[in-house]
Amino acid sequence: MTLTEVSYYSRKFMPLAVLLGLLFLIFVYMIKLLLILNQTQTPKSVYINPAFNQIQRPSMTKQASPSSQLDYVFDTVEGQPVTATLTAQVFKIPEISPNFSYLTKIYLIAKNMGFDINQIKHTKTGNEVEFSDNMQKLSIDITNYNFTYNYQFDQDPSLFSSGSAVLQGSDAEQKATDFLKLVDRYPEELAQGKTNLIYFFYDPQTKQMAQLENAENANLVEVDFFRPDIGDIPMVSSLYLNSQNYIVMKPNVDTTYKILRAQIRFFEKSDQQVGIYPLISADEAFTDLKAEKAMFINLPANTNQITIKKMFLGYFDSDTYQPYLQPVYVFWGNDDFAAYVPAIKPEYYLD
Repeated sequence: MTLTEVSYYSRKFMPLAVLLGLLFLIFVYMIKLLLILNQTQTPKSVYINPAFNQIQRPSMTKQASPSSQLDYVFDTVEGQPVTATLTAQVFKIPEISPNFSYLTKIYLIAKNMGFDINQIKHTKTGNEVEFSDNMQKLSIDITNYNFTYNYQFDQDPSLFSSGSAVLQGSDAEQKATDFLKLVDRYPEELAQGKTNLIYFFYDPQTKQMAQLENAENANLVEVDFFRPDIGDIPMVSSLYLNSQNYIVMKPNVDTTYKILRAQIRFFEKSDQQVGIYPLISADEAFTDLKAEKAMFINLPANTNQITIKKMFLGYFDSDTYQPYLQPVYVFWGNDDFAAYVPAIKPEYYLD
C-alpha cells in the first residue's frame, strides 16, 4: 500500500474512529454514573447492638426552665444542624451496694480534710455519712466514697490576712492530684482525662468572689477533673463548662495549699457492658430543642432570642447516679446558653 493510499483511507475512516471512541467513552461514563446512583439510593446498613433493650433517658435533678417560648437562630460554620454519626456506644454504670467496712476509709478522708477524728464523730443517714464542726462539713457516700467538702472560709478572716503565694497552674494541678490520692479517691478515668483551671479573687472585706481570666491577681484556684473523651466524643456535665469533680484551694506563702472546697461525684462505667444504639439526626435534635424536650443547663436572662454558636455530640457525665453513660446533642449559644437533647432514637427509651 502506497503512502497515497494510506493517507486516503486514514481520511476516509477517521470520522468513524472518532465516533466509535466517543461512543465508548459515553458507555463507560454511563456505567460509572449508574453505579454512583445505585450507591446513593441504596440505604447504608448500620450496625446496632441495643444490648440493654430500652433504657432510661438522661435526667438532671436541677435544671433551668424557660419562662417563655425561645426563638433559635443558627450561627455556626455549617449554618444548620449537622449529623456527625448514626450510632454511638452506651455504657452500663453498675450500681454499687453499701460497703460495710467503710469506717476506716471515711475517717481517713475526714482526717485528711482537717477534722479532729478523736473529737468529731460521724452521723449516718441512709448511705450518707457526715462530719461537721464549726468551720467545715464533709459528706461521704459509703457505696462509692464520693464526697462533698466545704470550709467556711468567709468566717475565717485570718486565712487571708497572711497573704497568698503566686498561683502556678501546674503546681496547683499537682497539689489537687496529690490530695485526691491522699484521700484515696482518684479514679483512673479522671487520671486519664483533662483538667481545667479556673482562677478567682476573693475579697475578705466584702466576702465577694469574682472569676478572673488568668492567674494574675488571683488568690483562689479551682481544678476541675474530667473523664477522657470516648473516641471523638467529649464529656459534658450538668455544670456547663465546669466539672462536678473539683478542688478549690488557696495557696499559702509556705507553698502549701488550703483546701476550701472539694467534691468527687464520679460513677464507674463498665467497659464490658456496652451497647450500640441508633441516634436521632441533628435536625431531629434541633426540633426537640425547639419543642423544649431538652435538659436546659443554662439560660440567659432577659432574652428569648438564642443564637446557637456550636452544636455537637457529647456524653452526659451526671453528678448523680444514672444507670447508663449515654450521648446527648449539645447546644451552646449566646450569653452562655447551654442545653442537652437526648440523642438515642425515642423507641429505645423506656418512655
